[in-house]
Amino acid sequence: MSGSPSAPPGGAEHAVRYQAELPEVMGRKLGLMDRAVEMAKGNMGQYQPTLPTQQVAPFTQQQLMAQNLVTQGIGGYQQYLDKAKTLAGKATDPTAYQDFLNPYQSYVTQGIEDQFAKAQNQAAAQAVQTGAFGTEREGLQRSDLQGQQAQTVGQSLAQGYAQAQGMAQQAYGQGAQQQMAMGQGAQQMAMGDISNLMQSGAQQQQLAQTGLDAQYRQQLQQMYEPYQRLGFVSDIFQGAPTSASSLAMATTPQANPLAQAVGAGISGLALYQGFKDAGNTVGESDIRLKEDIELVGKSPAGINIYSFKYKDREGKYEGVMAHEVPWASEVAENGYYAVDYSKVDVDFKKIN
Repeated sequence: MSGSPSAPPGGAEHAVRYQAELPEVMGRKLGLMDRAVEMAKGNMGQYQPTLPTQQVAPFTQQQLMAQNLVTQGIGGYQQYLDKAKTLAGKATDPTAYQDFLNPYQSYVTQGIEDQFAKAQNQAAAQAVQTGAFGTEREGLQRSDLQGQQAQTVGQSLAQGYAQAQGMAQQAYGQGAQQQMAMGQGAQQMAMGDISNLMQSGAQQQQLAQTGLDAQYRQQLQQMYEPYQRLGFVSDIFQGAPTSASSLAMATTPQANPLAQAVGAGISGLALYQGFKDAGNTVGESDIRLKEDIELVGKSPAGINIYSFKYKDREGKYEGVMAHEVPWASEVAENGYYAVDYSKVDVDFKKIN
């Protein structure tokens, strides 16, 4: 505030207070504000930060190998399925017994035929001796031996065919099952390899991503570091004691001694009355002047309300503590804090 006092109207008391910041401090604060404005506009001087780009870690070599194995493994079991299909077809093929026929079956058949040939010779010799050779009886005996020979040879061959067919079904069936099992086993082992590679690759990818994230945060921190320094200086100025200087000037009209005495009496009475009815907006609220202090509530604005007694007078009062409302407090001439109650939502009043 600036200006000069004018003449008091109507002879009343008139006062003007001059208050200003020290030029050095004001200059520093204005310079700090100008710098903040320039930085907000992007004018960083020699410091030209580049906004970092968030990066994503690529697939690792193990993950790429796993993906290749997945691609290569698709249909890799087909060869086993094809072999199993072929073997299963042979197991149901009625001619498959030929692969398992007894290679000595012809010798067995020949042996049977030789035995019956001997029987035929013996029967013929006996018929000659008895004079029955060429008779009907001898013909019936020879025919019966030939039938037995054919039946025996047939049974031997049928038994060999059945055995060969059973062996073919068992061998080819088991072979088909084995091929199926081998295909499943190969697929499972490949999936196991793929899973291990993916897990190992994922761990490496996560580690790489952690490094990229740390680098990104570090770049952001470096980019914002000038702003942090600016805020640090601003905090210092905000927490520094006030450097304002003030000058108070007052003019008071002259009065005769009687008027002064009457005026003093009226002023004292008004002051006393003000303390009684809590009509003053400024009250002594320095905690050093009070005793029996007790918190009794809070105002709508959240200001603590206390009841207390003054050390130098009787009665109990209710109000605030000056150190808790610095925006409404000022140091009085006696060196103690006083509160302007017009700046808080708490009334200063005498309780009893």
